[in-house]
Amino acid sequence: MSYDLASQLKGILLRTAPGFMPDRFKAPRLLTFLLTYRCNLRCAMCWQWGERGLFHEMPKEHEGRQLDLDTLRSVIDDVAEDGTGVFVWGGEPFLHRDLIPFVEHVKSRGLYCSINTNGTCLPREAARLVDLGVDSIMVSVDGPREVHDRIRGMQGSFQKIAAGVRSVREARSGNRNRTEIVVNTTISPANQAVLLETLGTVEEMGADRMILSQLWFTTEEIGKASEAYFRGKFSAHAGSWRGFVMDVSALDTGLIAEQMREMSLRKGAMELRFLPDLHPGQVRDYYARPEESFGKTRCFVPWLESEILPDGNVTPCSDRPDLIMGNVKKQRFREIWNNDLYRSFRRAMREDGLFPYCSRCCGLWSH
Repeated sequence: MSYDLASQLKGILLRTAPGFMPDRFKAPRLLTFLLTYRCNLRCAMCWQWGERGLFHEMPKEHEGRQLDLDTLRSVIDDVAEDGTGVFVWGGEPFLHRDLIPFVEHVKSRGLYCSINTNGTCLPREAARLVDLGVDSIMVSVDGPREVHDRIRGMQGSFQKIAAGVRSVREARSGNRNRTEIVVNTTISPANQAVLLETLGTVEEMGADRMILSQLWFTTEEIGKASEAYFRGKFSAHAGSWRGFVMDVSALDTGLIAEQMREMSLRKGAMELRFLPDLHPGQVRDYYARPEESFGKTRCFVPWLESEILPDGNVTPCSDRPDLIMGNVKKQRFREIWNNDLYRSFRRAMREDGLFPYCSRCCGLWSH
């Protein structure tokens, strides 16, 4: 996600001696809303609803929880004066009944707004989102049509994404709002042989930017070490790692690296980014040594971002919702952001360094 103010604040934190990184911070630069746990797809590699996804164990009544529009608006009003940006995802955010009114309120307060969607519902809402001034729409494309549909488990899902991207491009033609179209492609055993072809597919689709993401994964050993740390440090159960345990032995890292080299040499109108920003020669170690963080020694997310879950709970880590700082149905977000638990979490990150499972978390690599 592109948000320049977050990059600026990262620079401030980098110039701050580690011993003086503050426990308090004025406001997050990005507030993410996991609007709903529900999703209409069952993608094989997904940590939420995939084969070993964390949400499979969720009670049915919990799955259907969603914050009401008044609560969502009140959170935005609480952070608007600080210029906090908003990132919306799920699950599938279009399955939240109030997505459009919520986005309308975000933009009415003059805030940055990005939406991450699987794209299947995008065609019917594209024009409205552009009119509202949504800054960025991110969709996932896992390969050419047949490969994508097989990975996503829905025939026709690729066609819906293509139609949605086309609708966004048509809507912004002659419109002062320039909604950015970002495509994310996650490498997996099912698409590792067609990454170059996928790049061509995404270019033809008309995206402005493509992100080629390595798998976010962990091991039983690393996961259990993280769980032990959270139990000892915060008296909290930290079981989210189980959704990220994957067998990566089927990945041909040489094949992936070779295609990355060719992709990086191609020149076109579309921007291409690798996430993590690894040299192709580092791909093998990325999967063979999951504890390796390639020089990344600090995570800035506890100072730059916060996430609100569908039940109103606030967590400092969007992909690892293991510690709950408070609930926006009971307190103002502003009160939660610098409460005792949040400050102790920042202090632990500052003093203890990365937690065991941080080395393969997108939050570590996105800033």
